Amino acid sequence: MNPLIICIRGIDDIARNAGIFNYIKDNFNSVDNLRKTILVDFFRHAFDGSGADNYFDAGSCVDGRLTSAWNWCSKLEKKPYFPIFLLTGFVGFDGRFE
Repeated sequence: MNPLIICIRGIDDIARNAGIFNYIKDNFNSVDNLRKTILVDFFRHAFDGSGADNYFDAGSCVDGRLTSAWNWCSKLEKKPYFPIFLLTGFVGFDGRFE
């Protein structure tokens, strides 16, 4: 969760740059909409049971939720907001932050 929180909190800081603000406005309409886009995607997919071989293996237990969160993280590079993660300092989910 830490990379997600750092990204959400860092959006205002990076949006102070006119070029980045224009990128956000062109792609997400506003800073608030960008935040909502990231959070909605995370909470919609990071706990949905995805990532298992089938729905029954995913289940509703903690392990199924962790599999879903891992699956969401593994697809982050393909998300339209991935550049925002990079601009806010994201380097990976291994516990480092630079």
